[in-house]
Amino acid sequence: MLKVAFVVLLIFSCSVFACNKTLKVGTNERNWPPYVVAVKNNLTGVEIDVLNTIFNGSSFCLKFVLLPTSSRAFEELKEGRIDVIFAASKTSARADFAYFSDAYRDEVVRLYKYTESPDLNNISDIFYKDLTLTVNRGSYYGVAFELFKQNYPANVIMMPTAEKRFAMLNKNRVDYAIEDELAAQYFINQYPAIEAVTNMAAINKSSTHLMLSKKTISQVELQAINELIKPNKSAIQAIYPHY
Repeated sequence: MLKVAFVVLLIFSCSVFACNKTLKVGTNERNWPPYVVAVKNNLTGVEIDVLNTIFNGSSFCLKFVLLPTSSRAFEELKEGRIDVIFAASKTSARADFAYFSDAYRDEVVRLYKYTESPDLNNISDIFYKDLTLTVNRGSYYGVAFELFKQNYPANVIMMPTAEKRFAMLNKNRVDYAIEDELAAQYFINQYPAIEAVTNMAAINKSSTHLMLSKKTISQVELQAINELIKPNKSAIQAIYPHY
């Protein structure tokens, strides 16, 4: 059986010897500024800072695990080989195998285009005009988009990382991309051929949670993690850049 190697990163905790449980935190993102950036397999970024803020001084230590795709991360969580996925949207399908923490931030997801691609007023125009769109494999963008994706699968190209999606968009290999607006700003600054679709509402607005494996996290531990999030809400909000 083919085995995909993990890259296990250093534990980000000042109290390594005091923790009662080490949580394996999985991510496939290596270049998702400002949230996550991997430099020689060491993760930095505001999402990593948020996790360290939440768990600092707690009975939990963190060990970060790099995975090839987000869908692989979900499978690892489902089987209990990792314990936590961050920046997760809550869905009924995921709730079958995962708990969700209290929300710790909000996410706004928008549509971005190659500069010569036509402006749109509605996401359905992509499919009706037979244009192409790249999205993160395994991500959830709301009920309406899920229906469009099911009805027009040939128009939706799944890519594992934001870096690859925006590189494709910059080369006009796809017409549009869907991305978190904070992360997209970085790539717009890097690629002058990419711009936001400004006359269309956000694709999705939702709260963001920690996603916790039901195989390795108890409800008591879930409550303990929620109790760590609550007093850190102000500190968490101060970490994220404001536009």
